[in-house]
Parts: sequence; C-alpha cells; structure tokens
Amino acid sequence: MMDEVIAEFIRRTLLKCSLVQIMPLLKAWGFLTDRQLETLTMRGKERLIQQILQFCEEVPASGDHAAALDLVFHHLRCNSKHWNVYQLSKAPDEETEFFDMADFKRQFKKKLKSVANVTVHFKEFDNAQWIRIAWGTHSKRPNQYIPTFVVYHSQTPYVFITGLRSSCRVYLCQALVIATKYSQIQEMELSSRCLDSLKQIVFKQYHQSFQTHSSKPFKETKAAPEPVDPRVTYENKNEKERIQNWTKEVFGEGPQPKLEFAQYKLETMFRDPSDNDTLSHKEDPFRCVVKFSSPHLLESLKLLAPSGIAEAPLSQLLTCIPSKARNHFKIGEKRIVPSMAIPGS
Repeated sequence: MMDEVIAEFIRRTLLKCSLVQIMPLLKAWGFLTDRQLETLTMRGKERLIQQILQFCEEVPASGDHAAALDLVFHHLRCNSKHWNVYQLSKAPDEETEFFDMADFKRQFKKKLKSVANVTVHFKEFDNAQWIRIAWGTHSKRPNQYIPTFVVYHSQTPYVFITGLRSSCRVYLCQALVIATKYSQIQEMELSSRCLDSLKQIVFKQYHQSFQTHSSKPFKETKAAPEPVDPRVTYENKNEKERIQNWTKEVFGEGPQPKLEFAQYKLETMFRDPSDNDTLSHKEDPFRCVVKFSSPHLLESLKLLAPSGIAEAPLSQLLTCIPSKARNHFKIGEKRIVPSMAIPGS
C-alpha cells in the first residue's frame, strides 16, 4: 500500500499542472505503463488525478518515485524558478582529473549526508545532471515541499542552483567541490529565471558580438536599400545608419539571452568640486542601488538607441552584461567588488 504522505505529495504535484500538461509530465516520469496511460480519462483534472493515484497504489509508488516526479515537473517548468550561477575553479598548478558520474553521485551524497539530514535524488535531462535535495534537521525529517535543485553539466565549471537557503549554502558548496574534484566554488554575479539563457551566457552559445569599446567614430558601411514610404522623410539618414551599425557591433544580429534585470550597487565617496556641500565631508561612502527591469532586458537595451529613447553608444555597464556573464554589479572606488569563494574541506 502506498504511504499517505507520498500519495499526498504526488497529488499536490499534479494539481500544479493544467489538464493538458499532465500527460506530458506522466510520459516523462515513466512510472505508469503505456497501457495505464491509454486508459486515463482526460475529463476533469480531479478525476484524472484520482485515476493516477489508483495506479500508483498498485505498484506502489515510493518516495524515490515521488522525487523523480518532482524532478520531471521542475525540469519541464524550469523557467518558473530563480536560478543563481556558481563557478568552480582549480589552482593554476592543479591538473584536471578524470570525471566519473557514478563517483560524482557517490561522493556528493556521502559528503552531504555526513553534515546534514537530507534526501538526495539524481536524474539526467539533456546531458545535464539534475539534483534534488530536501533539507531536514536533527529532529525533523527533510521537507519535501521546499527542495533545492542543482543542475550540473559534467566536465564544466558551472553549476546552476535554485531554492537554496543561506543556512545550507556552505554544505552544498562543499559537497560540490569534493564531488567535482575542484578546489573552490564561487557564486557568480549572474541570475535569472530563464535557465537556458544562463547556460547560453556562461557556455558562450549565443550570437556574440565583437565590441571594441573605441571612442573613435563608428565605421559606416553601405546599408542595403530599404523600401521607404514617400511620405516619410528621415532628417538624418547617416545618424540612423550609424546607430544601426553600432547596435549590430555591440549586440550582434541574433536574439539576446533572456534576463529580467540588471542591478548596480554604488558605494563611493561623495565629491563636490565647490567643497561646500556637507555630504562631501562625510567619512561614510555614498550608497545607492539602480535596477533596470524588463521581461527581456537585453532585447530592450538593444532597442534603446534605434528607437531614439537613448543615444548611442550606451554605457559599457549596460552592454557588457552577456560578455562579462553578470547582471549584478558592485561599483566601488575605481573597481568592481569581487565575490568571495568557498573552498572545499
């Protein structure tokens, strides 16, 4: 007989889906047989879920099966979470060791279970290893409803994490360092809800531009003739071509990775040339935060100059986001403050 806690977890997971999403989820889960899937009645979600739970009673479904369902559910809806990117690194004199996925799983689970009360499950999607971690305490069982998800592409130095509590951060990072055989891990200043776009940025899979950041005038190229409405007159055709050339040079021709925001934290001393302002005599730095938000920030920035909203060229702090793989900036006195790395133990 299936445990009531597991049955309730499966039921709640299915309730998060629309009726049309349930069948693809079940097929990707792979727990029900083809014959069972064919007998399901797609007439109302509640009735459908009851049928599924009855089939789960027959085997019965275990905690591992429920965790696998949750992994499939979050993989199919990976853009509903906020993802942070971490980068692994080695010392310059360290050699690259042979990577074995079975050993990675064993070392990861062993290290994590030695320092925390957790359940750990793995599942591979699209050549990436997805890891589901439910955290508990010494007196409480792991909470399966608030898991952490980790996505790791083997033999790369990048890890994508969502749902990580600050109290568990050190444990997870140390387990990753040991399992991957790197020496330290560091959180990058890069995050987004679109996991695929984060991968495109760190793996350099998007259509990259080649920025020179030169102060010289942009080299004009002969633009292809465009059909122009005779009622429309361009006051400055050369300026339009210059902006088009700059946009192509900086952003490229292809679609941009999807990010929702870029945040700039400024911490610098206030300076007044007249030396009459009281703020200029303060010892504490001047602090402020500027945040640019959009459903598709990079595409919005790409359109600023062509639409006439901003003048070209835009600030490099806006155009360097994909090339520098960061959308969180800490701007101090003539430098950008780096993040701290977490070593393995």
